[in-house]
Amino acid sequence: MLRLDRICASIFIVAFALQLPGETLLTFADELIAAILGMLAVADCLFNRAWKRYTLLWAIMSVVTFYAVYSLTWVHYNSLRAIVVDWIIQLKPFVPFIVFLAVKPVFSKAQLQTLRVIAIINAAASTILLFMPGYVIRAAVGHISVPGIVLLLSSVVYALSCGNDYRRGINPYIIVAMLCAGLMCTRSKYYGMFIIALFFFFMYSPGILRRISWRRYALLALLPLLVIIVGWSKFSYYFLTGNSNSYDPEVLESYARPVLYATGALIIADHIPFGSGLASFASWASIDPYSNIYHEYGISKVYGLSPERPWFICDAFYPSLAQFGIIGIILFAWFWIYIISLLKKLIRSNPVRYHLDFACGWIIIFFILIESIASTTFVKTEGMCAMMMLGLICAPALRIHSNEQFNEHSDNQQTNGK
Repeated sequence: MLRLDRICASIFIVAFALQLPGETLLTFADELIAAILGMLAVADCLFNRAWKRYTLLWAIMSVVTFYAVYSLTWVHYNSLRAIVVDWIIQLKPFVPFIVFLAVKPVFSKAQLQTLRVIAIINAAASTILLFMPGYVIRAAVGHISVPGIVLLLSSVVYALSCGNDYRRGINPYIIVAMLCAGLMCTRSKYYGMFIIALFFFFMYSPGILRRISWRRYALLALLPLLVIIVGWSKFSYYFLTGNSNSYDPEVLESYARPVLYATGALIIADHIPFGSGLASFASWASIDPYSNIYHEYGISKVYGLSPERPWFICDAFYPSLAQFGIIGIILFAWFWIYIISLLKKLIRSNPVRYHLDFACGWIIIFFILIESIASTTFVKTEGMCAMMMLGLICAPALRIHSNEQFNEHSDNQQTNGK
């Protein structure tokens, strides 16, 4: 029997170690990891006959393949090569989640210790980078937000590798130090994630809403308000004023990202229900060859969205959902609702055992959803590492679900026997 659990555990360790090098030195790392995990899934099906484990993967592949065919036969906004490239890009984040969900890898004590060491090394390297001049950061990792992301993910990996001991001894101080160091990235998105991470790591406990007074309810209600306040500058930047200090509709080049979001909404409305198709809008594959849709909607001359300067075209993940239309957005929302349902199964089955898993799962969900506002982290190495962790966290929920079905089947048999 092929022991995929050990292989997947090793892959995660390598992927986690490549968080910083994968940005500029090993830019192919995310594609390579996705390809290896995809081949492992096929091998598991062939050698272990585990086809049912990967039902979700086959379903998502079928959906994306449908959109590829739709893009080639109906809308025609880009070339075959670009559509194939986008097919790969759109599948990338789902493969690690589903494979880890299906395989349920278990880490040895030595591997957990290795993860803690790597987390500390990643955190130290990211902190040092944040003290460097801007040109050094850009040369090393491309953007100042990357060290902040790595510090956040390192805190989650460190906590998970500690298990229920993450609040004991020196561990909480290490986690808080990692999170505090990330504040130096000066990204409003990170400030919001900092608050969310601290809440789930050190304030959340199962049944917290049933035990707190109305005064604490009021304090809890301040959490989303605080996240909005610290993130308002970025919200204003991306959706209201672009990179201009004053709103001036005549200066369109100052509003590349808001234009991207506004045009995405128009595309969804004009291409009901399946959107504009793969490699057509707000994705890396729509840059080369340059998608015709930018000319069609009159945004090909906007600074950052033009063929000569396409720097902001794939600067955020959410606008790319316009490629999938209303149906795609519904399916994307269903995917996250499915993950949340798995986390709920965990915490309801054993609140003590799965408290940390539940907390880390929510931190990762918030991280991906917030980052996707103004980043394509979801389809990069950091996003894939986060999705691996999410699959690892949610994996026990499938076993719980199987046990519930088995018990229900046994009860029905006993009832029929009577």
